[in-house]
Amino acid sequence: MIHTYPLIPSSGNTQLRVFSGIPDCDYRFSTNLGARESFTLRGLDFYYSGSVATSTDGTFQLTYTVESLTEGCVILEGGTQQLYEATAHSLFLRPSHAITKYWYEDEVQKSNRSWAFVRNLANLLATTRVVWREDSGDTVALDLPARNHDLYELSTGDYNVQVADHNLTSIELRAGGVYALLIGQSHGTFVSRLIEVTSPNSMHMLWLVPQYVVMTLGEVMFSVTGLEFSYSQSPPSMKSVLQACWLLTVAFGNVIVVVVAELKFFDSQASEFFLFAGLMFVDMLVFMFVGLLL
Repeated sequence: MIHTYPLIPSSGNTQLRVFSGIPDCDYRFSTNLGARESFTLRGLDFYYSGSVATSTDGTFQLTYTVESLTEGCVILEGGTQQLYEATAHSLFLRPSHAITKYWYEDEVQKSNRSWAFVRNLANLLATTRVVWREDSGDTVALDLPARNHDLYELSTGDYNVQVADHNLTSIELRAGGVYALLIGQSHGTFVSRLIEVTSPNSMHMLWLVPQYVVMTLGEVMFSVTGLEFSYSQSPPSMKSVLQACWLLTVAFGNVIVVVVAELKFFDSQASEFFLFAGLMFVDMLVFMFVGLLL
């Protein structure tokens, strides 16, 4: 199974992405990123650094130079850029009609509604319109100027993208995906490339149904049984107190869940679930032992 969890930049780490909106030009970047210090962007291309460790003050001073590998292409200057921890930084190269370098903070987290995030990175005139239309009903989902590089949330499905009233490409947006659409011009023709910043979900949401059924059955058998036991086995004057004690144990369990989840002891949520399952197994053994004593 393909793992599609987004790699979120955590404390002490940052991320760098570089997008090129120049279809017919190749560029070589030389940076101070250590093992990933040199890379080449060929046409409409994309580079991702992975996690980069920051210094003790939570920053990384990126230094880079850009070398054109294609004759006749615009010369891009290097420079420096301050990268901050727990932040994904992106650089978009668009030299034809605007400033040559555009920096922004990227979003790599999936949509909470299982939709898709999209961003246009167009190296076009500012007056050019980029239009996203739903393939099913021809409804306009986005109608943006070329210089608008904001992130938008769209429902999943098929879309037709038009640039200056010309059909550009057809795109399928899948649940959980984060996409960047690179758009440029090559010999008078609009060209594009869709980049997956975060991979879409690889499993259907209906796979959650069996898990919720099992969890609900376990909750019914556990909670109802505990309440009934605390009520029936307690003296009349202590029934409310013992039921409150039972609910207090449930509250302590919820506190444990909150502490484990917020402190992020594990990188994978599956490891958290295995921890909770192990605690429940120990709890079951304790109940069995107490039951045998009684």
